[in-house]
Order: sequence, then C-alpha cells, then structure tokens
Amino acid sequence: MDDISGLPKVGDLSSIIIMVDRLSKYATFIVAPKHVTAEGTTHLFFKHVIKYWGSPKDIVSDRDSRFTGVFGAELFRLLGSTLSMTSSYHPQSDGQTERFNSVLEDIFDTLCGTQKDWVKLLDVAPVFQCPKELFHQQERF
Repeated sequence: MDDISGLPKVGDLSSIIIMVDRLSKYATFIVAPKHVTAEGTTHLFFKHVIKYWGSPKDIVSDRDSRFTGVFGAELFRLLGSTLSMTSSYHPQSDGQTERFNSVLEDIFDTLCGTQKDWVKLLDVAPVFQCPKELFHQQERF
C-alpha cells in the first residue's frame, strides 16, 4: 500500500492510494484528498478492497503515520491481518507497489498531458494491467 500525492487538485482530491495484490498483481487505484486521515483511509480501504476481495492476510506499507498508530494497529487486529512495514528510506521493500507507482505515472503522462481532470482518466488505468494478447492478436508464422 502506497500513495502518490501532489497531483493537480480536482475538487479536494490530489492523491492516489495504490494497493497491489501480490498473487494476481492486480492494482487498485483509489482517489483521495492529499491529507486523508487514518479513518478516511480505512473507509476507502473497505469500500475499494475488502468489499470485493475480503480481508488480506498481510499488508505491506511504508511507515506512514496512518498505520503505525493505535488506530491502525487495532484495525489490522480486528481484520485478522498483519501489517508489515518496509525499511525506512528503502522503497524497494515494497517493489511491486513502487513499480505500479511508476507505471501509473507513465499512464498519466501518456493520457493526461496537459489535462487537469486526471480523476476521470484513472478509471481506465486498470486496462493497462491486462495482458497485451487481449488487445493485439498475433499471427503465427
């Protein structure tokens, strides 16, 4: 779990929370305000992740204060999940999510250009996770 912040503001939204399933490699992109609280992140987590896939066994995150406090610890205890923290200043510890950060930034560069309404374009980002074979039929020689 990670976030990208500092995006052009659309309403009160200016960041994206990224959650990547380690098994399927599917990424969920959640639009959020820049300074979303632990409670707000939890609401988004239930709405966009648990609602569809259930509670994860383990969550890998950086040392974000939203998850290191009492609220985060109690939340993960109630979910039956463990929270694994990455090493400080070592983003490679959660390489999958960091890779999706890079992919998402590339998608935004391609799709958005000078557009400021990136929130609407975020809905098509999961399409770029599909195998190329779904879009391009290759002829065999």
